[in-house]
Amino acid sequence: MASQNDMGFATYQASGAISAYIAVKIQSDGTITAAANDTAGIGVTQEDVADAGYGNVKLWSAPGTFMVQASGSAITAATSYGIITGGYVGVVTTARVTCLVSAVASNGIVTEFVQV
Repeated sequence: MASQNDMGFATYQASGAISAYIAVKIQSDGTITAAANDTAGIGVTQEDVADAGYGNVKLWSAPGTFMVQASGSAITAATSYGIITGGYVGVVTTARVTCLVSAVASNGIVTEFVQV
């Protein structure tokens, strides 16, 4: 059965616990896990999701900005970043998001991005 999402948010079951504001990918069984290694994934979690629990994901197709956790590197406004291991934003060769607000070097700091 096909479905259509016009709102830009969807609920998925987690395979392993996932923190809020982590980029996620969908697996073949329909569960989500943290995206990694410069994959686009499907969007960003909006809350902490327990293993086998259900959580909301803001899909990349949704309008507006995205709050995403960044790696331990400083984040600079107007700079493009990608998704790295653990679903964090970090420096990679393929840009996926652009930062709107600079942030200090602190692992897991949450800041605002727009999709490239």
